[in-house]
Amino acid sequence: MSIRRVFTGGNTANGFHSFHHYIISDKRKKLYIFKGMPGGGKSSLMREIGQRLWDKGYSIEYHHCPSDPRSIDAVVIEELGICLLDGTPPHSMDPTYPGLTDKIIDLARFIDTEKLKPMEEDIRRAKLNNKYAYGRAFNYFKAAKVVYNQISIENGRNLDIVGINKASQELMERIFSKEGKVIKSNGFKERHLFSTANTPEGYFDYTNTILKGVEDIYYIKGEIGTGKSTLLYRILEEAKFKNYQVEIYHNSLIPEKLESIYIKELDTIITSNDHGKEGAKFTLNLNDFFDDSKLNHEDYQILNLLVDKGIKSLNGAKENHFILEKSYRPCIDYSQVDKLREEIYEEILSLIE
Repeated sequence: MSIRRVFTGGNTANGFHSFHHYIISDKRKKLYIFKGMPGGGKSSLMREIGQRLWDKGYSIEYHHCPSDPRSIDAVVIEELGICLLDGTPPHSMDPTYPGLTDKIIDLARFIDTEKLKPMEEDIRRAKLNNKYAYGRAFNYFKAAKVVYNQISIENGRNLDIVGINKASQELMERIFSKEGKVIKSNGFKERHLFSTANTPEGYFDYTNTILKGVEDIYYIKGEIGTGKSTLLYRILEEAKFKNYQVEIYHNSLIPEKLESIYIKELDTIITSNDHGKEGAKFTLNLNDFFDDSKLNHEDYQILNLLVDKGIKSLNGAKENHFILEKSYRPCIDYSQVDKLREEIYEEILSLIE
């Protein structure tokens, strides 16, 4: 029984990047898609049901919101094949099998529209300002990616490529010498997620929750440009060749770069996230093949400055989201939301039985 915390969306150099179609597979038993408004109770409802099922002894996977990392975008109970998720923008989702496994639940029906009318101007202004704040943040992250790539090029010129290739091959042999186990499929051969996020509250890292309980952890250490993501792609290709099920965790700034790979049949995670240091079965330090006397510290300072500016811009988006929640909350009949929560929970219990 475990609790895992992940992100299925990210505020990245490529804009908002979504992996929401990897939350739960088509093999699901039940998918509840919540529609509605900010402050409407979606996150609280999902969290409460998740907690109750945890209390009953089920493992829970919480998918956090990168724009409000303490809020929930989805709850997955994998062993039951059940998922509750927020289907509103920027991660809109509609049912694939309406009337069968998938159900849309619109919380907007609990709004008192007459009470809401005086807030119209505030809501429209906050929506517009929100869009501006995100655009500003994404531009800073995009600029940070340019600097990151330049650092990668410069550092790449000072690598012992032969040494790295040899050490990488030895690591792969270590990983894949382990005999794979037969495991139950969750419907995905490969599943893409984030374990970290750039949020209005800063950089959030839940990687420790995906490492917990994993049998073997391999930690890859290295400066930008030393080939951590390249090696992870090589490991991923080998895992796919062997037909293993994998979870792939992407870099929260540059999502085309990989940060962690979990190979389920081997119960093994290979990660470049610093949480991997603790309890690592083996560490590969790519800095051993890098001349760090050639580091351009000024470029690193510029990179960090741009990321910080992006995060501060996200803070503006958080302020506007708060205005939206403040506008809607007095106009919602939360007793109806509570009643709905109980109905959904009872339905889930009946599915379990």
